[in-house]
Amino acid sequence: EFKEQQIHSLLQITQAINNNMSARGLMKLFEDILVKQLGIRKFALFISNINWMCTNAHGIDRHEAETLTLHHVLSFKQITHLRRAPHELARCFDVVVPVYHKESPLAFTFLGGLDENQGTIEEQLNYIQTISSIIAVAIENKKLFRSQVRQRFLKTELEMAGQMQTMLIPGKLPDNERVSFAGVYLPHEEVGGDYYDYMELNNHECIFCIADISGKGMAAALLMASFQSSVRSYAEKVRSLDVMVERLNTRVNEITKGEKFITLFLAKYNYLTRELEYVNAGHNPALLLHDGEVRLLQEGCTILGMFDELPYINVQKMILPGEFQVFCYTDGLIDLQNPGLEALDIPHLSEFLIANQHMSPSQLNKAMVDFLVDYKGGRKIADDISLLTCKVYADSGSR
Repeated sequence: EFKEQQIHSLLQITQAINNNMSARGLMKLFEDILVKQLGIRKFALFISNINWMCTNAHGIDRHEAETLTLHHVLSFKQITHLRRAPHELARCFDVVVPVYHKESPLAFTFLGGLDENQGTIEEQLNYIQTISSIIAVAIENKKLFRSQVRQRFLKTELEMAGQMQTMLIPGKLPDNERVSFAGVYLPHEEVGGDYYDYMELNNHECIFCIADISGKGMAAALLMASFQSSVRSYAEKVRSLDVMVERLNTRVNEITKGEKFITLFLAKYNYLTRELEYVNAGHNPALLLHDGEVRLLQEGCTILGMFDELPYINVQKMILPGEFQVFCYTDGLIDLQNPGLEALDIPHLSEFLIANQHMSPSQLNKAMVDFLVDYKGGRKIADDISLLTCKVYADSGSR
């Protein structure tokens, strides 16, 4: 009769698993088999769901069971008779039945008051260990399946976000007889927090910028999309760079509540007057190559989003006769290390610009990417890398 009961219970469990019964349903079925079929008077089932917890209990309150046993569960590696040890838990339970997969614990069942009319104690324990193993593995498989589904969903979402983010990066930049722009965007993950842009204000003025949002992944990408929208909106309405930066700082604070920050290099150029204006808001200094010398464009203000109101804004202006080039980049570039753990620095970049000043912006960016691949060796890129290169040709205002 006991064997027939075992077979019937195993059939119940098999059918429940085949019918995709929920984890909660499987645990309730386990409880019913122990209490109603085997006559167990007291039991507590512990299963890990991030943290170990008592999921089912009979003859004892679940909270009480957790309080008594939670810090003991991982000490049991095999079926243990608590009264033989003796163990301090023997005042509540007689036996603990663990379930392991290889070295990983899946479940622990604490039992008290086994019915000796249901076969020998050892037979009952072997049977309980068998059915608890089947149910624990089924529940673990459900968790793994849900995790895989979430990962596939997240991967799909990230791929879609990456495609949308790529659409926000300018696909076509000006390349004509008076000016040439070229950009490179190398995200560390599917989506990232780097951003660059170019906007024509009228026939003789343009704005260009590069920014880096703190953090990576989806949150940084969403903030970047919102920030790009704000930059474009303010560029159309505001002609003063200091007012524009003030409004951008306010907008970043409204969105992030002080939890994210943005570094920004923002520049405006007038082809008629040949005046370059810029504000560097805590970003890596852009490099200006003019008359064979490299100047660092690093004046401006603090990082956006750090203060409700920016303590100062220094807009820099300069007249640049003849040809010049501006090289902008994000910190992923100078954080890149070679196998000797040496990072790129400003002198490296300055030498590179001077040595390749005859190149067009697109050629220069390609040469820089090739240089980075050689420089890093087999090391992985640890951050997003973006490049924006601008070359303004001589006498561009009259063309």
